[in-house]
Amino acid sequence: MTIASSVVPGDSVTDPDVIGARYDDLYRQRDRREEVIGEPESFRALVAERGDGHG
Repeated sequence: MTIASSVVPGDSVTDPDVIGARYDDLYRQRDRREEVIGEPESFRALVAERGDGHG
């Protein structure tokens, strides 16, 4: 599970409970090896913009 996004309570994709359900589904179904939440390139750009990733 790769979470390339902020975790946002109440969001239809990035709410912690939604992420947990997707992780559980990934574990139980075993029909795929990977699940990506968000857009990795956009997240990478956001982190780079903030410098060290702590801002």
